[in-house]
Amino acid sequence: MGRSLLVLFGSLILFVTPTPAQDQLLAEIRDLTTNDVKMDGFVLEKEQEVSIRGIGAGDREWDASTSAWILNKETRAVIWKVRNAKRSRHSRGLDEYTDLVKLPQGEYEVYYAAFPDWSRDIEGFGELLDYLADRVFHSNSHRREFRELGLTVRGTGRRVGREGVVEWHDQIRKRALVSLGGLWDNEYVRQGFILEKPAQLALYAIGEITDDATDDYGWIINTKSGDRVWQMSDINTQGAGGAAKNRMVTETVTLPAGSYAVCFVTDGSHSYRNWNAPPPYDPAFWGITISVKNESDRKYAKTIDFKGIEEKNLIVDLTRLGDDEFRSKGFTLQKPVDVRVFAIGEGRDDRMYDYGWILDVNTHKKIWTMEYDETEHAGGDQKNRMVNRILHLERGGYIVYFVTDGSHSFRDWNAAPPFDPEHWGISLSAVGEGFGAKDVSPYEERADKSALAQIIRVGNDERRQERFTLSKRSDVHIYALGEGESGEMADYAWIEDADLRRVVWEMTYRMTERAGGARKNRVFDGTISLPPGEYIVFYETDGSHAFGDWNDDPPDDPANWGVTITLAGESNH
Repeated sequence: MGRSLLVLFGSLILFVTPTPAQDQLLAEIRDLTTNDVKMDGFVLEKEQEVSIRGIGAGDREWDASTSAWILNKETRAVIWKVRNAKRSRHSRGLDEYTDLVKLPQGEYEVYYAAFPDWSRDIEGFGELLDYLADRVFHSNSHRREFRELGLTVRGTGRRVGREGVVEWHDQIRKRALVSLGGLWDNEYVRQGFILEKPAQLALYAIGEITDDATDDYGWIINTKSGDRVWQMSDINTQGAGGAAKNRMVTETVTLPAGSYAVCFVTDGSHSYRNWNAPPPYDPAFWGITISVKNESDRKYAKTIDFKGIEEKNLIVDLTRLGDDEFRSKGFTLQKPVDVRVFAIGEGRDDRMYDYGWILDVNTHKKIWTMEYDETEHAGGDQKNRMVNRILHLERGGYIVYFVTDGSHSFRDWNAAPPFDPEHWGISLSAVGEGFGAKDVSPYEERADKSALAQIIRVGNDERRQERFTLSKRSDVHIYALGEGESGEMADYAWIEDADLRRVVWEMTYRMTERAGGARKNRVFDGTISLPPGEYIVFYETDGSHAFGDWNDDPPDDPANWGVTITLAGESNH
């Protein structure tokens, strides 16, 4: 069985050899350990040629990968990479690198990274044991070789050291409009900002993106509408150096005047100070930095506290849902209204696992559901799905539902979270002008006054009954929901003649149809004729899958799990 372990960083490292006495030591990196990234910096007062020398990983005799590079402090551009240097044999597994590079006046950052090389293909268990034994028995020599790794830069200028580079980074962040950088694992950071006039913004973001998932990434939203105005993805990013999953974007966007929020989220591995693979070329700016392109516009931009999307005309808010939740909220519209439905849930392979729907309480019919085909990617893992659409609702009563399964939900993600994790669930808000508080009221669930008998919201292991009387032969409407599989009903209703104790109607599998959700959810929605007399309606459930304790997807109309009997044409829902 073949297995390819992760390919980590490139080739290199440098160490110092004697140089002309007039050259000053501008940068020096040494004393590296495994999974180590070190930096230094220097200033050149004039254009000149600097000498670079060092020791780095060479051939496959040594299970480590090393790399070194130099950044321009202002542009953040890589102006030198060790792989471009002249290479010669140094010792077992190590090579010496030398180079002369002409640099203009400016400030520069020097980096060196050393990581174990897990790129070796291992065939079979025996080869795996040999590989591990080799790493154990040669660990001491590897530690000695790590001590030989190093890099020096010499020229005429001033060395600032690691502390100076950190100070440079702080200066860049202070000049920016927003800088959310140096992020660690499992972070979700946000910053609001206002543009008093349209402005061009320079975006600089570095994160973790692969073909399968967007793990560490950022986005910008309009806080009034909730719309994304920009998002970091595999399409608008390019390699950021180091591991292939390190991705970066340098982009200019123009935004109109308004209120915005920039957000960045990281998953549980591979971030600043905790890399599990070679880091990007600019590790300290893992995250996102936003600057105003034209300095004259800077006075029209300022940061603000971000407390969430402005929920104007919010009707329903079922968000921030965790595992195994089943939530609902009803409302009554006093006039026809257009509403925005914004929902984020989990779906894959054309099926939704965390999803919402809307029920018309008058007809018991589902008027909208979060179908996989209607969703789009919500950022992060591909199973994060989103709907953002406008629905027209007529005057009347509605109930909004949302259900989650046992994994991957707000604050307990088992894969990369969506771009807007706090909206995991569903919300409805009115759109357009002329909508006011008087146009909507809470839906008050009450007993159907026209019902002859009603047994609803039935839980597990229940057996309930009610009586009703007919003074003449009548057509009665029966609306019953229950559980049925393989031609048999487990939760069901029946009607008996109270005097004869004879069953006059029974909810059988064949007379039912699917009630939405799991296939075993069944519904009978029809009319029968009964002679005058007294009747008893029964409803019975087994030990699983009933109101309040679903073991599979609930039906479209879960609150009516049970049976409702009315005179035909007289329902008061």
